[in-house]
Amino acid sequence: MAKMADDDVMSLVGASRADALASMSSGTLTEERAKAMDYYLGEMDEDMPPEPGRSRAVSTDVADVIEGLMPQLMDIFAGSDEVVRFEPVGPDDEEAAQQETDYVNHVLMQQNPGFMVLYAFIKDALLSKVGIVKVFWEEREEEQRDTFYDLTDDQFTWLAQAVADSDGALEIIEHTEHDGSGSPAKSEATS
Repeated sequence: MAKMADDDVMSLVGASRADALASMSSGTLTEERAKAMDYYLGEMDEDMPPEPGRSRAVSTDVADVIEGLMPQLMDIFAGSDEVVRFEPVGPDDEEAAQQETDYVNHVLMQQNPGFMVLYAFIKDALLSKVGIVKVFWEEREEEQRDTFYDLTDDQFTWLAQAVADSDGALEIIEHTEHDGSGSPAKSEATS
């Protein structure tokens, strides 16, 4: 078996040490989070075990402090029209920075439940020492169906041309011609 270089041995030992320390701190953090949740719920049995036949101690101090801080923290982080602000790097970037600010604020607060996301994030951070928000971009296609009644031949021709020019984005799924008996003509298109 070939002898390993000192750097390789040090690298393996360092990685093993880091894994061991991470495991230890993870276990400690898990215990601290469980204890914090017990305190938040007012459960004091671990610190003040109840005596048989006696009432148990309940203290909601942790919940009171966290719930008392939440309005002030939410005012700081979500209390203005601009939750997110992009700063321009130079004078040429001012308009782009303003557009980015407007767009991100619109997506966060209007298209998503931004206030509730921030609320949950901050409360988790206070209670369990970490607040996590998952951010992703989702692209999806939505189908829309439109129905047109009593189209003239010119209007239907225009619609058929629009469908042909759409590269498959539009489709005529049904077309009924007016037969002259008084029944209406009907066309349906999807996009």
